[in-house]
Amino acid sequence: MEVLAKSDGPARRVAADGGVDNGFRIGIARAADSEAIDSFDQIDDAVRKIDELDGPANRRAKLLVYDTDGAGVKLVDELDDSTLRTVLDMDIDRARELRSAFARQYDQGNADLTQIENFAKHTDNLEGIDGLNNGPVDDFMQAGGSGNVRGALDEVRRADDIGAENIERMSLEVYDGKERVGELDIQVESGKIVESKGSFGYTEEGISNELRKKLRTMRVHEDVHIDGNTLEIRANQVGDKNLIRTQINQWEETVATNAKWNQANVDIRIVVEDGSRTVIGG
Repeated sequence: MEVLAKSDGPARRVAADGGVDNGFRIGIARAADSEAIDSFDQIDDAVRKIDELDGPANRRAKLLVYDTDGAGVKLVDELDDSTLRTVLDMDIDRARELRSAFARQYDQGNADLTQIENFAKHTDNLEGIDGLNNGPVDDFMQAGGSGNVRGALDEVRRADDIGAENIERMSLEVYDGKERVGELDIQVESGKIVESKGSFGYTEEGISNELRKKLRTMRVHEDVHIDGNTLEIRANQVGDKNLIRTQINQWEETVATNAKWNQANVDIRIVVEDGSRTVIGG
């Protein structure tokens, strides 16, 4: 076994000790052959950190190594002690899967350590909210790039800012057969819909299509009322504010005067989270 040959530290002890959790031994052995690992010192350091953990954190760290091999060892080694504890203390329904995704996304360069720490904190604060796991948690797990990771992080950050106690549910979906035709990010207790965007409002067509899609989903979803409700889109940055304002006015009028929309009274606003907290519409 390569670990026995090249390590004279904690990793060698794990590999040689038949009394050590077998899954952990397998994970360490696989890590030795993984391209995620730069040196055997990295494996030794990770094993040492895991040895210093106790209780559920120790078990969860070993499972992380078993589930992800070298990527898990790399993550354990490079997280500081406080952040490692945050990741291991996370206790949502899909925590084990999410920890594995942290390791994988970090190894692939899609997420950095700060993003992982923040996602773990926000997600744990939102534990138990309907739609959390099949919404942003699943988005993080399936992320194919850093932009997808940032989008998932923005959503849990905004939900945590609203407060778990104020949220009715997340990831409200509408299907046509097996095809998903609409989704709303967050529904607060009052019924208001909050959408999370990285950017918004750069072309007339893009603004109109996005508002149409979200308003339609509000109209057809059985648990959402459009009349007397608010659609709030929170974005890190926006394009043409005058163009956005014009489209908001047009869509509010369309919904209020068209029988197709049941002449509903809906309030549309865009909150710009660029430090200014500018509100467009509303």
